[in-house]
Amino acid sequence: MADSEFKRPFGFEGVQTDPEESYRAGYQHGTREMLRFLETSNTPGLERVKAWINSDLATWRHDTQAEPNPPKL
Repeated sequence: MADSEFKRPFGFEGVQTDPEESYRAGYQHGTREMLRFLETSNTPGLERVKAWINSDLATWRHDTQAEPNPPKL
């Protein structure tokens, strides 16, 4: 497996060329699906969730020096 540019938790292994990047992309995709659900129910705090997804989470996804855990909401 090729070395990843991303920080990864100890023992993290996978078969993709960069599993950390795949994990982060999947995490962001999952939160967007959650956002679509919340939009249909007009949930309080929705603007805060949107801002988190579009700024903090998007930045974390592409930052190779970021910690493996996503940023807090």
